[in-house]
Amino acid sequence: VFDALADEQVKYGVVRVENSERGMSYDILDLLRATRVYFAREIHFHERYNLAGQKDADGGVKRIYAHPAILSMCSTYLSMQKDIEIIARYDSAESLAAMVQRGDSTEATVCGDFAASIFGLKVLQPSIENSVTGVTRFIAMTKEKQLPPNDASDVRTTVMFELKHQPGALMDALAAFRSNEINLTSVFARPNRTNKWDYTVFVEFPGRYEDTKIRTAMAELRKHTTYLQMVGSYDSVEPRLKTT
Repeated sequence: VFDALADEQVKYGVVRVENSERGMSYDILDLLRATRVYFAREIHFHERYNLAGQKDADGGVKRIYAHPAILSMCSTYLSMQKDIEIIARYDSAESLAAMVQRGDSTEATVCGDFAASIFGLKVLQPSIENSVTGVTRFIAMTKEKQLPPNDASDVRTTVMFELKHQPGALMDALAAFRSNEINLTSVFARPNRTNKWDYTVFVEFPGRYEDTKIRTAMAELRKHTTYLQMVGSYDSVEPRLKTT
C-alpha cells in the first residue's frame, strides 16, 4: 500500500492501524517514518472473521493460512484446533487466490464475509474472532496533505517527532501542547530504524493542523526536536450499513 502511494499508482490507500484488543499496528508506524504519506480519514468498525475453506470442504482441515494480525485476533479459537498447522501469510489476497487455485479441501483460511464471497469460499465456522465487541481502526492515506471537510465534527491530528539527547527533552517537547491547551489523546514511541537506540514519538490530539494554537504548538515543538513530521489531520466517519 505504501509503495503504491509513493509510486502514485493509487490516490488513496487504506490500512489497519489499531485494534481495541490487539493495540497498535507497529509495522504501519515504522512505514510512516520511512515513507512520506498523510492520514486523510479514519473509520472504526467490528471485524468479523470466519474459518473458510474450499466449496467441497467437509471440515477436515489440516492447514490454516492468514495474515498474522488476523491470526492474532482469532487466537483463542485457533489455539483449540489440534493437529492443524497455522501458517502466516502477509499478502492476504495473494494467499487466498493461491489457495483457491490449489483446490485442496484440507486447506482453510481466516477471512471476513466479503473476502469469502468474492473468492467463492465456504464458511466452515463463522465469527471466530476473540472478541465480539472489539473495534478496529482503519486509516485512509494519501500522498498529498489535505484537510477534512469544513463541516467535519470529529477531527484529529497526528504528528511524529524525534528528540535531542538531553535531560528533560520529552517533557520540554510535550510542554508545547500543555502551554497551548492541547489535550493529547494518544502518545507512544517506536524504535527509530535509522539510528540505533533513538525513538520516534507519535502524538495524537483534537483539531486541524491549520488551527492557530496547533500551529503555535508545532513551532514550539520544533525547538525541542531533531525531526518533526505532520502525519495529517483527518476526520472520523461512521461505517455505512448495507441495506436491502
